[in-house]
Amino acid sequence: MINKKEQYIRTLEAQVERLNTYLEALDISMKNADTETKKNYEEKIKDIHNKMDMIREKIKRVRESDGSTWEMIGEEAGNVWGSIKRTLKKAKEEYRKGYEEGLDD
Repeated sequence: MINKKEQYIRTLEAQVERLNTYLEALDISMKNADTETKKNYEEKIKDIHNKMDMIREKIKRVRESDGSTWEMIGEEAGNVWGSIKRTLKKAKEEYRKGYEEGLDD
């Protein structure tokens, strides 16, 4: 039987893996974007990758923690995850805007 801590770790790892897959697909589609859109996208994606590194570190700390300490670290990871989602949403909006503007040219 998987305990709550291990389930949390697996959930975070799965989210990171799904995000990696999504970012790979987004990278491919960005090859057709204009220069300004690419630049803005790359800045946001760099921020997301930095935050993903923070999530990986939190996963490691959760795995190594004992008692209820992992819940506090997990909460920190949840906050970082929320920040990743907001940054990704903004990057997608900017990409969409740049793409639509490119169609108008």
